[in-house]
Amino acid sequence: MPADEHIAPPRYRQVAEQLAKEIAEGALPADARIASERELAERFGISRMTARAAINILVRRGLLTRRTGAPAYVAPPKIRFDLSSPKGLYRQLEHAGIKPGAHVITAEKLPCEALEQKICAALKLDEHGGEVYHIVRLRTADDEPIAVEDSYFPADLFPDLLDFHLTESIYGILKKYFGVAPAKSVQELEISLLDAEWAQIMGVPVDLPTLEIRRIAFTAQGTPFEFAHDIYRGDRIIFTARTVTSPDAESETSGWQRVLDTLQNNHP
Repeated sequence: MPADEHIAPPRYRQVAEQLAKEIAEGALPADARIASERELAERFGISRMTARAAINILVRRGLLTRRTGAPAYVAPPKIRFDLSSPKGLYRQLEHAGIKPGAHVITAEKLPCEALEQKICAALKLDEHGGEVYHIVRLRTADDEPIAVEDSYFPADLFPDLLDFHLTESIYGILKKYFGVAPAKSVQELEISLLDAEWAQIMGVPVDLPTLEIRRIAFTAQGTPFEFAHDIYRGDRIIFTARTVTSPDAESETSGWQRVLDTLQNNHP
C-alpha cells in the first residue's frame, strides 16, 4: 500500500529540520548555544522529551555537539577530505587552514609471519622473510579527534622509519627522506559504527557513524608501500572523490580490480 505523501513527519523531526535550516542559513552560527530543552519546548509547543529527541537527531548528524550534562552547541563546519588527492590528511588540513595533529598509539617493527597474510600479500612481501613497520595514530583537527589510522609500511623501503617524528605527516617524511610519494591507490570504503575500543580512544560516543577505508598506496613505479585501515568520523568529515577517464581506463581498471580483490578476499 503506497505511503500517504501528505502525512506530516513526527513533531521532533519537524523541530530538528527547522533548527537545521537555521544553522544552514547562519541564524545559528558555529559555537552558538542552542536553546535548552525547556526553551525549545516553550518555543515550539512541545514536550521536553520531544525537544530532546530533536536535539539528539542533530547531534547524530554532526550539526550539534553536546557532552553529558552540558548544553548543545552548533558544531563547527565539517571538514572536507578529498579521497582522490595524493595529499594525505595532514596536508589537506593545512591547506584548509586547520591545524593537523597526531598522537602515536602504536609504533613497532614486526615480521610478516606475525601479521595477517593479506598485509604481506598487499605489500608483496615474503611472508617468511619480510618485515613491516606498524603505526597506529589518532588524528586530530584543531585538537579535535577525527580519525584513527592503522598503517603498515615495508621496513626495507624505509629504514629506521620509527626514529622520525611520527606526529608529523608520514607521507611528508617518506617523500623528504626516502624519495617515496603516493601516486596511486586502491581504496575500499565501508560505512560502519564506531566500536567501544576506538570510541574510548577518540573520546566520542559509541556507535558514531564512521567511514572505514582500507587502502593500498603505490609509488609512480607501481610499488606498494602502504597498507592501511583508517576510521574517519562521519559526523565531522565530508568526503569527496573525483573520476578521471583516459584511453587506458579499461586496462587500468582490470589491474586495479586485481588489487582490490586482495582487500576483498581477505576482509573478514
